[in-house]
Amino acid sequence: MARKMLVIDDDSMVLSSCLRIFEEEGFSVVTTTSPEEGLSLVLDTYFDAILCDWMMPGLDGMEVITSLEDTSPGSAVIMISGYPSIGRATEAMKRGAMDYVAKPFTPDEIIKAVHEAIQRKEAEEIKIIERFGRLTKTGHISLPSIDDKMLQALSAAIDERRRIDARPSLEALSEPERLREITLAVLDKYDRNANHLIAMLQAVHSYAGYLSYDSIGLIADELHMSEHDIFGTASFYAQFKFEKPGEHLMRCCTGTACFVGGGGVILEAIKSKLNIAPGQTTKDRMFSLERVACLGCCALAPVVTIDGEVYGKMNPAKLSRTIDKIYRTEPKG
Repeated sequence: MARKMLVIDDDSMVLSSCLRIFEEEGFSVVTTTSPEEGLSLVLDTYFDAILCDWMMPGLDGMEVITSLEDTSPGSAVIMISGYPSIGRATEAMKRGAMDYVAKPFTPDEIIKAVHEAIQRKEAEEIKIIERFGRLTKTGHISLPSIDDKMLQALSAAIDERRRIDARPSLEALSEPERLREITLAVLDKYDRNANHLIAMLQAVHSYAGYLSYDSIGLIADELHMSEHDIFGTASFYAQFKFEKPGEHLMRCCTGTACFVGGGGVILEAIKSKLNIAPGQTTKDRMFSLERVACLGCCALAPVVTIDGEVYGKMNPAKLSRTIDKIYRTEPKG
């Protein structure tokens, strides 16, 4: 059976080009200039791949991608734009896009991006299925980490160097300065060898709790790589975060059991209560929200975890009380 593709773009030339290119690749292609129509189409048809323009009349591409994450989570979504930037690529991938392609693109470029995105999406689904049987009841999936002793040794080495140079200690630096120092130390630790890119990203992530744009840019400069390539590598791993996390990590399950039990309602209640979407952090940096496929607690559906603690049989009222309690008990100042 032919794979199905949906192309959403207000440029008729792009639509005709994609139609020609991917029909030759064996896809069954549907095109539309209307983002609203595109979102209605996915309700009736499953598409293996969806190409979506960034800037369109009405809904913009980011809004479409956010909606697709809810309505067609199995599709490999690729953002296309005539105004590329690392910031836009970052935001698109945070919202669920598998890749980001700049216009004008060649047939080879867009074909490669689509096939790789589909392969990555299928690989992710296989991993989720395999992982399901291994999840503990807490459902806690640990972030990639580096031995704490190594991080402590890096911090100590930085402080020693700064002491000798009569410069402020690591703790006295601002957050951007501290991140720069630790990133440089990690690069030194791995001899600036691109073969250790994942280990370097893990170390910086473990230290800071996220990968900042500045850290990605510095690693790219030192390794003579593009920021886009490094971000593309990091974004393949769901554990890597690109925004400074809040004090408390909230995970909302929307897997089958939780969804049937009202997981979608709970997710909407969280979004309304905290005014954030999955992948975002509250303005006061108290909560970060993640949506997960399964927490391994199906008998307690719908389930939310906060800092790894399971809250089962959740409902909007219970959720509101739980959040309010955390705010009341959080140390002030």
